[in-house]
Amino acid sequence: MNGSLAVQRLEVRSDVQAFVCRIDELAGLVLSAATTDANLIARAAVALHHAYCAIEAGMARVARVFGTEPSGINWHRSLLETMAMEVPGLRPAVLRAAAVPDLREILSFRHFFRDAYQVALDPVRLSSLRDRAVAVRPMVVEDFEQLDRWLEALASAT
Repeated sequence: MNGSLAVQRLEVRSDVQAFVCRIDELAGLVLSAATTDANLIARAAVALHHAYCAIEAGMARVARVFGTEPSGINWHRSLLETMAMEVPGLRPAVLRAAAVPDLREILSFRHFFRDAYQVALDPVRLSSLRDRAVAVRPMVVEDFEQLDRWLEALASAT
């Protein structure tokens, strides 16, 4: 087995597990549009941010290994979009296209969360994003499990 790909698989699995943990944390929060508890709202925002960062780290690792890492000002969005594309002769699509809209919304929140220091967090938006994150979780996990099987076969062949 190719050592580099074996390490890649371990690292990506760790990223996916971190994503799952943060989404599970979000799923357990009693959050609604009427939530006024600032600590609960902040906890949801941090979990959502960390969930996206974890899955983005997994996508970035895959892109690095295959030399398809995007650059430029919009590299975060480009990374997400290209993970839903097969790169013929190089790698399969990592994510199904159906997962991208929800992940794009979570990415958008991640950018907002990092830069909106003086803006109050909106419980309506957070509640909606939490629901989207919980809904997309099984697709993302299944897609990365499929990638892991492909990487295992690739590593065994080299």
